[in-house]
Amino acid sequence: MSLRNKLFLSFIGLILLNVLLFKFVFEDIIVEQLKTDRHNQYQYEKDTAEKVRFMQLLRSHYFKDPTERLELDKHLPEDLMYRIVIKDARGNVIDSRTSKAYDVKQPKVTSPRNEESNSSLKIVGEYHFQMEPPREGETVIYFYTDEYDIMQSKGVTMMLGFIYGSITLVGLVLLALFVRWVLHPVNELTRVTQDIRNGKRLISFSYRSHDEFGQLFQYFGDMVDDMRVVEERQSELISAIAHDFRTPLTTIKGYASYISSGRVTDLERIQKQMRKIEQKTSDLEKLLDELQDFSKDSSEVRLKISRIHVKQFMKGIIEDYLERIKDAGLSFQWKLRVSNELHIEADEAKLRRVMENLINNAIYYNKPDGSILITCDQRDGHVLFSVIDKGEGIAPEDQTKIFTKFYRVEKSRNRDHGGTGLGLNICQSIVRRHGGDITVASELGVGSSFSFTIPFYTT
Repeated sequence: MSLRNKLFLSFIGLILLNVLLFKFVFEDIIVEQLKTDRHNQYQYEKDTAEKVRFMQLLRSHYFKDPTERLELDKHLPEDLMYRIVIKDARGNVIDSRTSKAYDVKQPKVTSPRNEESNSSLKIVGEYHFQMEPPREGETVIYFYTDEYDIMQSKGVTMMLGFIYGSITLVGLVLLALFVRWVLHPVNELTRVTQDIRNGKRLISFSYRSHDEFGQLFQYFGDMVDDMRVVEERQSELISAIAHDFRTPLTTIKGYASYISSGRVTDLERIQKQMRKIEQKTSDLEKLLDELQDFSKDSSEVRLKISRIHVKQFMKGIIEDYLERIKDAGLSFQWKLRVSNELHIEADEAKLRRVMENLINNAIYYNKPDGSILITCDQRDGHVLFSVIDKGEGIAPEDQTKIFTKFYRVEKSRNRDHGGTGLGLNICQSIVRRHGGDITVASELGVGSSFSFTIPFYTT
């Protein structure tokens, strides 16, 4: 399960648990408190209204002095927001008074008609008292509330406390789960990274979940395996370079020593041995070219594109290899099935290098008395170049790896020319930079066929 799904399901589970907890534990408590708060408020307002009514009766019958009335007004509660309106028998307002709490929240309203336009205070209760004769009329008491007044309710406070507490609890639990799910694989990755830094390459992970971190560990493990293989191949490369340099150098040194001794006087024989020296020197140059290409990013080397006549290009390569393939004891054939007018836009030196590398491999890994066939076919939008040999062939498990840098088929080390494991990788890079592709078809004991395409554009 992915980490995202774990967090989502955990969030849903916590919300459901919170809902159930409210439904079966806190709902009755909070609702009961809200009812109690409302009852207490109603009782408080009723008591205040009764006091007003009582004061009105006292004023009517006993108190004539305004100071006595003012003194009696002090006994009314000032923490309630209310407005007292006194009307005569015709309904006209003859007096209007408000509490201090009301005055703090809202400017004094002079008419009951505009009390409905009051946006900040809402009427929550009205009490109407008819005045007794001889002073006929009506006394109306309006009780108000606002958001702050509602927030002062104990039940509302409990409700908000539950909501905020639930949100905080859910957040903390999710944070704890997230930290647990993240820190465990991060610590695991830190441990493995430290092992790699210390030189360890065979690593294992205890984290087995099939989530994003599990995929990351899988990719990381694959990367370390690839790194280990590359390091092994680089080590092999050093040995291979030493071997591949030593073999032609030994040959060159032997021929040069033999010629310089003066024991060979036959000019034809001297020329033959010099050609051998030249051939081995050419092998060393190719080896150095491969190492030079490896030392720099192939994308940094710009292609020198020119217009190439395909048939002339192929004939030049065939002429260069006629004698060499013959000296190797191999039969040589070629088929150039392209138009005489066909041209391609490519880097001629790079393209020649691809062909030479494939032909050299066909020579080195061929069987005694084997054969090499070179073909060049004109297809729809591209030219197909192929080098086919009747050599030992390549195992299926190796065919997918031979274009990998430093990869070497094990059997090749028993040959006179082991190679660096860079040649085919360089060929693939050159072909792809020309917009083509290179492939191999091979069968053990039968031979191999290497083919690559180079596009051309008709005008």
